[in-house]
Amino acid sequence: MVARLLQCQRLLGMVVTMLCLLGVAAYSTMPRQEDPSFPYRAGMITVQYPGASADDVERLVLQPLADELRQVEELNYSQGTARTGVALIRLRLNDDIYDTDPAWDRVRQAMERARADFPDDVAQMSLDDRLIDIPAIVLAVSGSPSVTELSKAAERLKQNLADIPGVSRIELEGDADEQITLALDDAALFRLGISPARVMDTLARRNQTIPGGFVVTDGRRLSVLPNSEFASIEAIRATPIELPDGSQVPLAAAADVWRGPAEPRQPETWYDGERVVLVSIIMEEGNTDAIRFGERIRERMESVRGEFQPIEIREMFFQPDKVRDRLDNLAWSLVLSVLIIVAVVFTGMGIRMGLLVASILPMVALISIGLYDLGGGVLHQIAVIGMVISLGILIDNAIVIVENIQGHLDAGMRRLDALRQAVGELAGPLGASTGTTLAAFAPLLLSKGGAADFTRGVPVMIMLTLSVSYLLAISAVPLLAARFLKPRRNVGGDRLLGLAQYLGSLVSNYPGRLIAAGTLLVAISVGLTPFMAQQFFPNADRPRVVVELYMPEGTDQSRTSEAAADLEKMIRTQPNALEVHRFVGFTGPSFYYNLQRAPQSPNRARLVIRTPTLADTTEMIRWVRAHVKDEMPELDVTVGILGQGPPRAAPVAVRVYHANDQTRAEAVEQIYGLLRGTEGTVDVRHDLDIGVPSISINVDDATAARYGLTRADVAQSLYGQSFGVVAEKYRQEEDPIPLVLRSREGTSLSLSRLLSVNIYNDRGDAIPLSAVASVETSWEPAARYLRNGVRMNTVTANLLTGYSFSQALDGLYSGLEKNPLPPGTRIELVGDAEGSGDANGALLTAAPIGILLLLFFLLLQFNSFRRVGIILLTVPLATVGIFPGLVLSDSPFGFQSLLGVIALVGIVVNNAIVLLDVMDRELATGEDIRNAVRKAVEQRTRPILLTTATTVAGLLPLAFSSSTLWPPMAWAIISGLLASTVLTLLVIPAVCTQLIKTPVPEPENAPA
Repeated sequence: MVARLLQCQRLLGMVVTMLCLLGVAAYSTMPRQEDPSFPYRAGMITVQYPGASADDVERLVLQPLADELRQVEELNYSQGTARTGVALIRLRLNDDIYDTDPAWDRVRQAMERARADFPDDVAQMSLDDRLIDIPAIVLAVSGSPSVTELSKAAERLKQNLADIPGVSRIELEGDADEQITLALDDAALFRLGISPARVMDTLARRNQTIPGGFVVTDGRRLSVLPNSEFASIEAIRATPIELPDGSQVPLAAAADVWRGPAEPRQPETWYDGERVVLVSIIMEEGNTDAIRFGERIRERMESVRGEFQPIEIREMFFQPDKVRDRLDNLAWSLVLSVLIIVAVVFTGMGIRMGLLVASILPMVALISIGLYDLGGGVLHQIAVIGMVISLGILIDNAIVIVENIQGHLDAGMRRLDALRQAVGELAGPLGASTGTTLAAFAPLLLSKGGAADFTRGVPVMIMLTLSVSYLLAISAVPLLAARFLKPRRNVGGDRLLGLAQYLGSLVSNYPGRLIAAGTLLVAISVGLTPFMAQQFFPNADRPRVVVELYMPEGTDQSRTSEAAADLEKMIRTQPNALEVHRFVGFTGPSFYYNLQRAPQSPNRARLVIRTPTLADTTEMIRWVRAHVKDEMPELDVTVGILGQGPPRAAPVAVRVYHANDQTRAEAVEQIYGLLRGTEGTVDVRHDLDIGVPSISINVDDATAARYGLTRADVAQSLYGQSFGVVAEKYRQEEDPIPLVLRSREGTSLSLSRLLSVNIYNDRGDAIPLSAVASVETSWEPAARYLRNGVRMNTVTANLLTGYSFSQALDGLYSGLEKNPLPPGTRIELVGDAEGSGDANGALLTAAPIGILLLLFFLLLQFNSFRRVGIILLTVPLATVGIFPGLVLSDSPFGFQSLLGVIALVGIVVNNAIVLLDVMDRELATGEDIRNAVRKAVEQRTRPILLTTATTVAGLLPLAFSSSTLWPPMAWAIISGLLASTVLTLLVIPAVCTQLIKTPVPEPENAPA
């Protein structure tokens, strides 16, 4: 290998140079995002069943649909909500599915099978299988009191932006669909002797799209255009309606006709107190640079803005700016890490050796970026963090190689002999140490699920950079070292040599005491675990407060809008509320990747408050909670900031199941009370609803038959009085506008007026409702919640700063031990407990592969189970630093800290590998074990301390960064590595003196 390397120096130099240039080109052109993209595993089915009660929607829609969905094997769960007139079913595919399109096709097939069991009057059913798409840019169109005018302007803006490269799709939110209302005067109909059915029949005959064809005159075709459809609102008003005596009256004599927003009220959006329509632009992910995409959008906006005057277009959320800021901050952290590492290397190794070692940093970084781009990688914060973590690790191989070559040169070897000796000695051990690091990250690479998908860029980038660094360390670095290094004159003046000799003497003279001290330190460190805070994922570092407003189920959107407006008005009195955006009837655009969505929710509103800094959000949250408690106690709100990690409704959530509704409600109330009484919980709420009053119209079939009526006639008439029925379509616009026939009052119809309406039979006779039906009032649920077809309810809670979900659940469990739930009740933990369990389970599933690879590389190098066991002792020794480090840095232990621990496993075993490798070589020369470990410590102290220093130095910018996501991981690695390095140099050699006496024996060729 070394001979071939020497023969191909120029080829190697050209390959390295070209790969570095590839990295430069890739960095300037590769796609950029703030966060990774996720597979489309989440979806939502929406089924419209106008006028149906929640129980009817559950029985006639949700249950048949749930039965069919259970047959879709790729589906993890379905969670449905039945409200008046609508069913919403959230779907989640299994975590091991990455090609999601076939799975969603099977869901659609299940939907079609369920449709066969639906009642005929069930309206539209749709599936949104791109639920996790996040708009990169949300524009607010304002400047007119007419929402219809704003909607038209937003539609024009959508057309202007649709052809920009990188646009996936554009959606409008808060826009108002239109309808033409034909408000019938019941008294006028009775007086004229006409029925709504006659009006509908006349409109249908009058409004038909029948082409007239063409005629040829003088060789030219002339189109014939009959006026067979309505051309204007006036034409609708003037439509002649035939009376029983044969005369005619215009429709305006029996109905008021106007054009306006569709009913019932649609979701509303407000930008800083002004009614707006939103234009949400969704970017093609995976192949689009978000920063350049934002620049293209702004350029197009500047060019067309003048065409929209006096309509104003503003940016509500602009993700490309966040991408630029995030990547710029991480790039500076990367540069700072490089500078610190270079300074450490120069200090510890001198200018000449330090320059050689530092040269590998830009080479590895550029080559890795080039290969990452070739593999379809996207530059986002997770990938950059992976590179930052790997910076201090990737030069370890170069440090060891350069130190070894320098040592041989100092001993008088010729340059090429020193190169051959160093590569021959270290290619195997360094390959094993690199392999063990790769093996440690294998579970992260292979695990499935949302948390794994979010962090996968870390193992990908670390494994890529370490592989490249190893190849360069045994090829390019030795060639450069053999060419530029010179023998040192004053070797004995090395400051680290005295420390190495002192540590070697300690190991040789006091092995028993060192082992006892190491065991004691591990026990003390483990004893600190109760003092660690636990947090699955930390909160985001954006200065935004999100207020979720829940009105009782069954509340009309107009009441929700009033309550949200009142709350916004009070929030605006606070000086730290720079902007307040309000969304009513839904939860607004998902401007952040893990925000929960709630479409078609007339009882829901969301307020998004922007504060000057992240620190200001704490006081804003406290003020909102206090104000609602004291001044608006009728409101049910939750207040928090944006979070990281997989989406969840709240950090603490409990699902409650029981077949009996009353018993389940009692269990929910009990859990609700226990969580409210648990220290650290706040915004505790449940989804039990108080129900809504309903009016039962009981038709007397015999009486109705005498009048020529049926139950269906009564039901259709009542529906037409409130919601109205679509009589025809007005087709003079881009999109057809429905002509809705209803009473003048519509859904505002009073109860007394509803009970006095007339029902019309086939002959057009008007029969009072009271003549054929009796009325009863009752109380019914406003909503039903099902998971996989089983009824359930949920209790959720937020947490105060400094408290973890495990503490809240401990309080819940202690309360349930004293007062158990009703028999037959089943609970499931959701929120962070579920997310943490799923993420840890995914890691444990993939862990055997990592452990197998780790053992493979260690046994390949040492061929000794005893030596492998000693090397693995470095892992528990690292806990001496991990737990105290997290406690002292006030960092919570969660998934990010667990990433740091996994990274640490791959790092700390490397020190033990190079230490035992020297020990085995000394044993092979005939040294006894104590002298062998002493020499190993003396030879390896310097490179081990240098590699530790570079790794720690490279992580310092990350540990002290303003980000909330990465400091816990950085502190776990830093503290664990510092402790493990010291103990590896002392405890591991001490254990070797007790367990190892001779080299690994060769297989005995015994006689048969």
